[in-house]
Formats: sequence, structure tokens, C-alpha cells
Amino acid sequence: MEYEIGAGESVSQAVLRCVSQFEDTAITELPLLYESVDPDALNRIFTMQCNSRVSFAFSNSLIDVYNNEYLTVEAA
Repeated sequence: MEYEIGAGESVSQAVLRCVSQFEDTAITELPLLYESVDPDALNRIFTMQCNSRVSFAFSNSLIDVYNNEYLTVEAA
């Protein structure tokens, strides 16, 4: 699944929304994001003006974030 990160939406918020949709699970039922990745550090990486890609596992999914523009989610 590909998800476009909205204007004003943090990367960590986008991850939660996308994984929630992909896994058909309420955001409140997902594991805590900080158990997989530091949400503040994740957001900071993409506030810099550079091409970045970060990959990590969260819940039952594998996430790839590209340039603060979009992310992809696939089954782990």
C-alpha cells in the first residue's frame, strides 16, 4: 500500500494512519510506535532538506518512508 504524506502531517502520524488502514485495525489498537522507532527522531529526519529513506518494522508491517513525501506498507 502506498500512502501520500499530507501537508502538515508528521511522518509518525502518517505511519500510524497508513498501518491502521493497511491492517484494518484502529490506531488505538496498534502497538506503541516508540516500541519500534523513535517517533521524534523519525520526524526530525524528514524535516531536513535532503533525500532520505527510512525502513523499519512496525506492528505486522514493513514500512518504507521516502523523502517526507510518501510511504509504503507491506505485510511483514
